[in-house]
Amino acid sequence: MLSYLKSKMKNPSLVLVCILSLALGFSLAAHFYNTGGTAIAAPPKDLTTSNWRTAFADIADKLAPSVVFITSEKDVTYQAIDPFEGFGFGWPFGNQPRRAPKTEKQTQKATGTGFVVRSDGYILTNNHVVAGADRVTVKLADGRDFKGKVFLDPRTDLALIKIEAGNLPAVSFADSDKVQVGEWAIAIGNPFGLRNTVTVGVVSALRREADSSADNGLDYPEAIQTDAAINPGNSGGPLVDVDGKVIGINFMIYSSTRQSAGIGFAIPANSAKFVMDQLITKGKVVRGYLGLMPVDLSPVKAQVYGANKGALVESVEPDSPAAKAGIQVADVITKIDGKTVDTALDLRRLTQAVSPGSSVTLTVVRDKAEKTISVKLGEAPSGAETAKGETGGKLGLSVENLNEQKARSLGIPKTTGVVVSAVEQGGAADRAGIQAKDVITRVNNTTITNVASFNNAISKLKADDTAVMVIHRGGNSAIIEVPLE
Repeated sequence: MLSYLKSKMKNPSLVLVCILSLALGFSLAAHFYNTGGTAIAAPPKDLTTSNWRTAFADIADKLAPSVVFITSEKDVTYQAIDPFEGFGFGWPFGNQPRRAPKTEKQTQKATGTGFVVRSDGYILTNNHVVAGADRVTVKLADGRDFKGKVFLDPRTDLALIKIEAGNLPAVSFADSDKVQVGEWAIAIGNPFGLRNTVTVGVVSALRREADSSADNGLDYPEAIQTDAAINPGNSGGPLVDVDGKVIGINFMIYSSTRQSAGIGFAIPANSAKFVMDQLITKGKVVRGYLGLMPVDLSPVKAQVYGANKGALVESVEPDSPAAKAGIQVADVITKIDGKTVDTALDLRRLTQAVSPGSSVTLTVVRDKAEKTISVKLGEAPSGAETAKGETGGKLGLSVENLNEQKARSLGIPKTTGVVVSAVEQGGAADRAGIQAKDVITRVNNTTITNVASFNNAISKLKADDTAVMVIHRGGNSAIIEVPLE
């Protein structure tokens, strides 16, 4: 090489190019050797360090002050059994009168996770962490405890807690619509009561529709799936990206052991922000309501119905706003008030964001021809119509109204009744064999049509009564006796 350079000294430009090429080659070789032959991408701009080895530590430090520990308490009353009742067979003084059952009280506790969403004391968590509780306590990262006022939205399994505190470190939200499969996901929470636990994985899937064909219990219409370890106690905690921004709220796992099997689910941040803003401003979530079942277009259906994209109407509820406006099965809704509808999820989001009572214009493809239809929206059921006082009470279960969408997700024909949304472990319903997702259609001689009729039937039952229930589970029915506590 030196002899070659000497022979070319008469051409300084060529010598300079050779020297620069050698320097660049040595630099690339050294970089390749030090990184094991793999190029390392630059870290996101929002990270506070350029060293990937501490990237997750930086995120944990950044989020730790915002993550809180939640304790919910519920007072329950039960009848204590005297183990010596009837012992001795009446000897020596003859048969003694039975004593009245002794009533005792017990406080049930549950723990979960939440995180600060506004510096003036607003905490976001899951509905199932705090629903039905008599007292909710929030422990901040600095050790302070506060009693919390709770606002619920069972429809999305989200809840907002207000505590009397200020200057709290609030999280930042990411745009969950831009989340992609394969990107990093970090879950922070209190699994099994172990505070400030950080687990790392990736976004393993994006669930855009409820999967009624899979036996996984996921009937939530939209969720972010992750393999970051999520366990009991993680509920209500944040799922964040590598910028430390919240992309979702952890709310359930899929596991036969109730422990992490590498499949966890989070409510997308955009859905949570919508619910959070309404709970703060209105105290409840108000959504627009069409009253129809939309599904995505398959290529075959798109060809048959003459629309490339849109939400295909699969069913219309009787007397619903959609039915009154003339929306029909097999219509394809492509726009709502001029906003493009590409999927069923788009239609749900756009509809729910409109105030009930407002009129919207739907662009519909029917028989391959486009037309516009005006619809006055109703108010969507909030999902708050649970059997108040039942969890931990007489039966130890919670129920919700059965609608056509819920019936479809359960794989059962539309019928009247209520759906069991939760069963308290060890309670009367649990011991009798009732399970979540069972549909109760009759209690004793009362036909159950909705939550109100269920509550009314249960209120007539007294201590030591037995409720005889007709339930539907999948394609089968059964009559179950539930002795009250």
